[in-house]
Amino acid sequence: MTGILTHTSDHRAPGCCDLSGGIASDGSHESPVGIRVEPSIDGPDVWFAHCLEDQRESVELRLPETDAGRANIVRFEIVKQLLYCHLGNWVLTRFPMRVASLPSRSSLVPDEESSHDRLFAYILTRKLDAIYLDSVKPESLLWRYLQSSPLIQKSFRFYSQQGPRPHSLIRLNGSFNNYLKRFSPKTRKNRLREINILRKLGDVKLIRVTEASEIDAFLKAAYGISQKTWQFKRFGWSIAARDPRLVKNELLRLARDGSLRSYLLTCGGVTCSFILGQQSGSRFHPVAAGVDPAWRDYSVGTVLLMFVLEDLFKENSPEFYDLGTCAKSRQYLATDSYSEANVWLFRRRPYPALTSSIYRACNLTSSVGGIALERFGLKGTLTQLVRWVDLLTSKTPRERYSETPKWGRGG
Repeated sequence: MTGILTHTSDHRAPGCCDLSGGIASDGSHESPVGIRVEPSIDGPDVWFAHCLEDQRESVELRLPETDAGRANIVRFEIVKQLLYCHLGNWVLTRFPMRVASLPSRSSLVPDEESSHDRLFAYILTRKLDAIYLDSVKPESLLWRYLQSSPLIQKSFRFYSQQGPRPHSLIRLNGSFNNYLKRFSPKTRKNRLREINILRKLGDVKLIRVTEASEIDAFLKAAYGISQKTWQFKRFGWSIAARDPRLVKNELLRLARDGSLRSYLLTCGGVTCSFILGQQSGSRFHPVAAGVDPAWRDYSVGTVLLMFVLEDLFKENSPEFYDLGTCAKSRQYLATDSYSEANVWLFRRRPYPALTSSIYRACNLTSSVGGIALERFGLKGTLTQLVRWVDLLTSKTPRERYSETPKWGRGG
């Protein structure tokens, strides 16, 4: 197997890729792997967070001028949000928190201890319960500062649930076919089998969304799927938790900038999964994604990812697909990585101390319980049970397919 699909026609509608073909092959050279990559300063997670219907206080701090004579302005937000304490997929309790959110990749704080002291001393003057920092590089001064600074140790409780983790990337040079050669024959066979099983249910299509005129239909489908997922129902995650008006405005902005690149996967005319994506700088960022629970048994999330990767290799290719700190089960897809960690700093006050203790205990219990379930071969069974409960509120793919008009089934 040297590929997954070919496009059988070049005369398709704009933004719609027909995936009805067979196996493709070409003679492109294989892409290099293992090259060290620095974190991106692009921040799609920033605008996506702005679309939440919560209360935000924007803060701007001017630090002293550097040796180069440039003043550093640090911007961050203090947000009212819920801290979810959960055991596996079950939410035990939620605590309202005032959190200062510092996206470290976009921070302009000079890499000096005195600048960090000034920043955190200023934050301590604000009314908040905790500070959250994402994407802290373990080799950075900031990482060492957070664990050794007298100011931090006196005022906060440091907590990083998993410590440094690999931030995975897929390098998109070369060809999709040569990228697939990195996988074992068994893995390539499984990916093709998943696609063929899905095609037996109906015509499979990948719809690319890049234009302003395509946004309304995309959002209708994406919100419809996201509202059914357990991630949204239990934790309020993904796109369904966002204000649709604000999300639409941001996607319109991305479309004007030429950065919008999102996808829908349909089977028999029914949308079964989506990726809201942004292509900026050297990277494609999957800002949000979702799979209809009724289609999960057909691996539509993996099928969509494979089709999207082929499309990214083929047309207007960025340098990387940004997988982020993905689950171990997806790390086999990566060609490059660097380490980063997410960090909580909880104030040394009664309420933050109580919430952080319960939060840490739940995370530890979930981790130990997950290891035990996996050791005794029960983790998969429990996961399937949770998904079965979710499916009780959704129709099966065949039921949805039978209710779709014949003209919407792709023939």
